[in-house]
Amino acid sequence: MSELSFQLEVFEGPLDLLLALIKKNNVDIYDIPIAEICDQYNDYLRQMAEMDMEIAGEFIVMAAELLLIKSRMLLPKPVTDDGTEEEDPRANLARRLAEYQRAKEAAAFFADRYTVYGGRLARETEVLDTRGDLPDHIDPELLLNAMRRVAEKNSRYADIVKDSEREIEKLLAAKVVPVSGKIVSVLKILRRRGSTPFEDILMTAENRSALVAIFMASLELLKVQRIHMTVTDGGQVIFVLNTSHARREGKKDVGSDNS
Repeated sequence: MSELSFQLEVFEGPLDLLLALIKKNNVDIYDIPIAEICDQYNDYLRQMAEMDMEIAGEFIVMAAELLLIKSRMLLPKPVTDDGTEEEDPRANLARRLAEYQRAKEAAAFFADRYTVYGGRLARETEVLDTRGDLPDHIDPELLLNAMRRVAEKNSRYADIVKDSEREIEKLLAAKVVPVSGKIVSVLKILRRRGSTPFEDILMTAENRSALVAIFMASLELLKVQRIHMTVTDGGQVIFVLNTSHARREGKKDVGSDNS
């Protein structure tokens, strides 16, 4: 193996130095040529001494451990009482080096993540009230009738009209389109337009699964009173954004912008 010449780097500890030597020699942690590595390790300590650098005690302890392993490697392997050979003298050191290497790689990964995300602040997710029932003044039959009218008008939702109530119940159970996404969509429409007919909101659905998701999202928003519902003399359902919630959200947004 050719003689190494390397710059005198500063290492965090003896395991860090040993990993650097193993990498420079391109050898396996679990099959360390202990004689060469031991000699190079001691050469590094001598260079530190020649440059009047203070050598930490842990480096000296590791040098002694390497010499002990080196001497044990020169002796015949002792046999235990059950006839098997004792563990390789390098095994314990190899395990410590492997563990240190994993820790060092993890530290580098998290340091990189911190560089990317360290200055960011995540807005906490708003938790919706999980009350199970609609407010007493909300008649769900009005909402169902609105959805049926939309389904009858538009061929995209034609299948939903067949055997109406049973079909609707089946579709509600399926929840193919995420309801959470439609909650956001309904709130965006109401923030932009103000009061809006429920049927107009339903008409934004791309397919019948989305139609059901909008219906379920509307029920959830009504339950937690994020929106209000009024009914015209002609029976049309109108949704109105709950302005008290909107004002609180606006204050949160302003506060996050100023921070």
